[in-house]
Amino acid sequence: MEDLLEQINQTIESCMEGSSEETKLQLKIIKGNINTLFQEYKGKEQRETNVPEVPQNTASQTENTTNKKNILVVDDSSIVRNYLEKLLNEKYQISMAENGKIAIDMLSPEEPNIDAILLDLMMPEIDGFGVLEYLAGRNLNIPVIIISGDNTKETINRAFEYHVVDIIEKPFDSKTIEAKIERIL
Repeated sequence: MEDLLEQINQTIESCMEGSSEETKLQLKIIKGNINTLFQEYKGKEQRETNVPEVPQNTASQTENTTNKKNILVVDDSSIVRNYLEKLLNEKYQISMAENGKIAIDMLSPEEPNIDAILLDLMMPEIDGFGVLEYLAGRNLNIPVIIISGDNTKETINRAFEYHVVDIIEKPFDSKTIEAKIERIL
């Protein structure tokens, strides 16, 4: 099974060569999803055979156990969350939330251990503007970068009424994300 995964990854890597940035991003997302599914399958297979799993330090933990800055990724797309986690986890501690309600729960302690937020605007339960409103209402001056497919003038103007430092339009490329995070942290 691991040989098959390696072959798939090599095929995807070869397809990236000479491709446009947008195609490369899509292929990286696909590769990340395939690797994530493989790891989930492998973990399920181990549990079914009663082989104890070695505990791993999951990136979604909010407690910062290293000296890395902690970035909260809030997006209802597991593809986007997984891609950003894989892209950023070498330099940063990554926490993830699939909607605004979960993000607010993670931000609820007196001093949340979050150094920056990558925030989608359109999500179920509580949207990105709900999270921005929560941050503003508690005077939490955590820098926020919006990652959204909605780039209308009204949305951009509304977002910049809050402590938003930048807006990145989806689909985005890895260099843009890394540069903007580097700049704010």
